[in-house]
Amino acid sequence: MRSLTDFIPWILALPPALWEFAYVARRYGWILAACAASVVFGGMFLWIITLQGVAEVVQHSAFGVVQALLLLVGPPAATVLVAKRTGLAAGVFAGVVVGSCVFLMTAAIGIGIYGE
Repeated sequence: MRSLTDFIPWILALPPALWEFAYVARRYGWILAACAASVVFGGMFLWIITLQGVAEVVQHSAFGVVQALLLLVGPPAATVLVAKRTGLAAGVFAGVVVGSCVFLMTAAIGIGIYGE
């Protein structure tokens, strides 16, 4: 059975995707708008799911808090920096790349330190 918290990523990822769809559709057409909106929705969805997963397993250690903060700040910062020059879809793609790198780096360090 699903609870309301299962729908939080879907609810939070939908408004930016709809905004990107409307913005790109006016300039480039609805096919490119659908692609851009799907990139934005998927990137936001992955970021929120990852944050939920990290927040659930933070064991109140300093490393868990650092990992959560890096995942909270890194992807949006990359998105803002890239989106200023290009568009939201490119910014979200850059945010997904940065978030993946941060997550893999902190996971590897956590495995090295804690062995799990």
